Parts: sequence; C-alpha cells; structure tokens
Amino acid sequence: MDAEARDVLDYLARLAPAAEGTPDDARWLENFRYQTRLLAGLDAPPMELHLVSHVVVPRTSTPALAIRLYRPHPGRLPLLLHMHGGGAIAGSVDGHDAALRMLASRTGWLVAAPLYRRAPEHRFPAQLEDGWRALGHLRDQADTLNIDASTIVISGDSIGGTLANALAMRGRDAVRETGSPAIAGQILLYPNTDLRRDADYPSRTRENGHIIALEDLERQIDLYLSRESDRHDPIVSPVLADPARLPSTLLVTCGADPLCDEGDAYGHLLASAGVPVRHDHFAGMIHAFMQTGGHTRATARLFDCIANWLQRFAPSP
Repeated sequence: MDAEARDVLDYLARLAPAAEGTPDDARWLENFRYQTRLLAGLDAPPMELHLVSHVVVPRTSTPALAIRLYRPHPGRLPLLLHMHGGGAIAGSVDGHDAALRMLASRTGWLVAAPLYRRAPEHRFPAQLEDGWRALGHLRDQADTLNIDASTIVISGDSIGGTLANALAMRGRDAVRETGSPAIAGQILLYPNTDLRRDADYPSRTRENGHIIALEDLERQIDLYLSRESDRHDPIVSPVLADPARLPSTLLVTCGADPLCDEGDAYGHLLASAGVPVRHDHFAGMIHAFMQTGGHTRATARLFDCIANWLQRFAPSP
C-alpha cells in the first residue's frame, strides 16, 4: 500500500467512533455518515472557479432536485455529470466539493453534480431517477446554461460509478427507443459492480477494512435497496448486465480497495462486449482517493488521467 494511503487510513481510524457492539440501524447509519464526512477533511483546499451555481429541476411527481454546476471558465462547455459516492446512504456534493472543483478546473468541462436523494429515507431507484432527471433537465436547458449538449459524459465514484453506469445503460436504451442524443462516455471510479450477497472476490477479503469493511458493505447495501432481489438486478449489479453498445469507458481501480476485483471483472465484461475501455489501475491506492487530494499525490494523477481521457471528446484548454 502507498505510504500516503496508509496515513489516510490511520487518520480515519483515529477519528472513528468507539466500537459499541452491534448498533441498531439508526445508530449505525449515523456513524457511517459521520465517517464518510471525514473524507472532506482530507482533500486539498477548494479552489476558485469562474462560477459555482445551482439549478433546480422543478417538482413533478418527485421532490424538486438541485444540481450544483462547476464552471471553470466562460463559454459553451461540454458536460460532465458526476454522481457522488457514499454508498447511496451517505456522502454529498458538499463532501465532494473540493474534488469536483478540481475536476472542473483540470478538465475544462462544466461539471454538474446532482444533490440526489439518499437511502434509507429514499431507497433505490430514487438515486437513479434523480440522476436521469438531472441529465434531462440539463439537456433541455442547454442553451440557457451554455452547455454543449452534443458532448455529455457521465462519471461517478464508488456507488456513484454504479449509478453512472446505470445512467449510461438507460441512455443507450433511450437512443435505441426514442432517438435521444447519445452519451459520449462514462467514467467509473472504483465502482461497486456486484452487489449480490454471495459475491466472492479475493480483494474483498484481502483488502477488508481499507475504507470499506465487508460487514458494513452488506449493511449499507441492505439500507440502499428495497428488497433482496434488487441485488440481482443488472442495473444494480452491472456484472450481470449486457454491456453491448455502452459508450467508451474510463475505468479506475485501486489495488488496496476491497472493490478492486469486481471493478476489474466489469472492465473485462465491457471489453468482451466490444466497448472501448481504458483501465487505469492505481496499485497502492485506496477507495475514495478522489477525495484525499490534500494527503495523496496520486489524486492529482487521477485528475490528470481523467483530463487526458476526456480530450478525445473535447480537448482541454
């Protein structure tokens, strides 16, 4: 493991709540959300951008949805829609704010981050529906928001990567059924790709406790999904999906991450279906290192990797 990654784990361990047996769901969720918020303290200071603003998707049959927009400079920009991580039960755009600012600055793209609903208050598929609503609204308002709607990439970290992939699958099907504009690419940062209870990957045991503990992972999934059968839905567990005709993909995995092997398995599945895949593996890194830029130099390399990959769609300034 990278020495800087080990320092991050040591820092988080020092601030973790004291063990208290087996807490009930409410107390466990409170502790999980607290520990997820700690990641924000590991990031680099938030950088200034040309403009950070919000748009709101009006209330329809579901609550109004806010989207935070990170604009690195004026002008008509391609769109990078990012779904944040946190197991769909924790995490926030605020917790990812410094990382999203860096993402916009480094790529030169307009980064849009939906403040999607979290489980267990709002269980799956609420998060996916919010992401789809955000994407549709940004396309509809592209002229007003100065967005180049012909160039849209979807990204996400951790469970956000799973949601990004689900949005790409939904977008693929919409193109086929309605002729909607195609999504140009997807960026999957250390994604969950197999949520089945019996999923067995060596990295889950080998790297257990490095940001993700297996017992917590199962509890998180139980709080995220509405029913046990959802674990076998290809939208939820993309290793079970047909990935044919999905857009070009940048996949990032981490060697010291319990999710490493399932991410690798999904990359092979994409490639076997003819999807162009670039797989960048950060051997010594841990899950969530997108948010540890104040302590891990590999985070800057991650943003370089993303920026370089995006140049195929719209060259960075």
